[in-house]
Amino acid sequence: MARKPTDTVQLKLRFSEALRRRLEREAARQDRSLNSEIISRVEQSFQKRDESELTASTLRAAFGGATGDLLRAIAIAIWLIEKRTGKKWNEDSHAGSLASIALHTIEGAFRFPLDAKRIADRIVDNEQHLGASEASESILAFRAAITALQLMGMAPSDAEIAKETAELRLKVERIRSTVSRVSSAASHRR
Repeated sequence: MARKPTDTVQLKLRFSEALRRRLEREAARQDRSLNSEIISRVEQSFQKRDESELTASTLRAAFGGATGDLLRAIAIAIWLIEKRTGKKWNEDSHAGSLASIALHTIEGAFRFPLDAKRIADRIVDNEQHLGASEASESILAFRAAITALQLMGMAPSDAEIAKETAELRLKVERIRSTVSRVSSAASHRR
């Protein structure tokens, strides 16, 4: 028999002991059960996303066309960055820097439409020229911008991006290998 949306169901979850303790502390602070605390937090995450989408749609309606779409994409990207960092962009310099990277990416995509190859170039370029932590931070902001643009149909799918990125990484590795062999051969001739 099919469940109704109003039915209560039991769900077994697995998460770290540290997270369980944190949830229990917050549940006690809020004077509610652990189950109620978890449900409240999950519902809040959906509510925040719904509010973000409503704000974005309102911007589109208010400003129309490209300006409305630009503001909508920025609102979505900032929401994603704040969700991933747990910090407000205007209160935390790190989150603000990530928002700035996302804003630059979005603005550029409105002038020069993104395809999977351009996105792969940016990802691989970051991997090549930045340290691991810097690249991962830059990718977080870039990913937020791409996700916002994907929601609006202005960027290729994750699968297309992954395919192009894998192909480009392979090309880069082949070039490195060739340069290494040529360099090695040249030093042996000396």
